[in-house]
Amino acid sequence: MRSPKTELVLFSLAGVAGFLVDASIVWIFTRVGVDPITAQAVAFTVAVTVTWLLNRRFTFAHRASPYWLREWLHYVAANSVGAVVNNGVYALLVLTIALFSKEPVLAVAAGSLAGLVFNFTASRALVFRLR
Repeated sequence: MRSPKTELVLFSLAGVAGFLVDASIVWIFTRVGVDPITAQAVAFTVAVTVTWLLNRRFTFAHRASPYWLREWLHYVAANSVGAVVNNGVYALLVLTIALFSKEPVLAVAAGSLAGLVFNFTASRALVFRLR
């Protein structure tokens, strides 16, 4: 069994892979004429599936469920809420604190960190929970 710290590192690495998949798909789709909203919808679906597979195989292998479809649906739901947390923190900071409105990349970092903490906690406690 892995320590929570090791799980967090592996979860973060899976998140980086997911970001690269997400950004690549959006970039490719928008270059061939797909609108950015549709491109992101497709990209998010693929990226969340990639991160689920990586986390299922490496981060939480000892916690993976034999009911993979249910597990995937729970993972997508949890990460969708995490995306709301991420963007909500970003918007709250940019709209309420001058430093963040002048330097929005700091708000991106704060939102990403909040989303990471939420997604890791939800994934560990709700999706890949010990049975």
